[in-house]
Amino acid sequence: MAEFYKEFLSKNFQKHMYYNRDWYKRNFAITFFMGKVALERIWNKLRPKQKKTSS
Repeated sequence: MAEFYKEFLSKNFQKHMYYNRDWYKRNFAITFFMGKVALERIWNKLRPKQKKTSS
């Protein structure tokens, strides 16, 4: 079994490398946008609220 798996990994190394690279890119993008949303929510809580005036 170990020999088969080693051969399989060696044969498909390029595919695995591209898959891992794309996976990391997607996860980074998701994490970036999650951080952006979190910072925006914190900013909105800290910013003084403007009073609505009725005319």
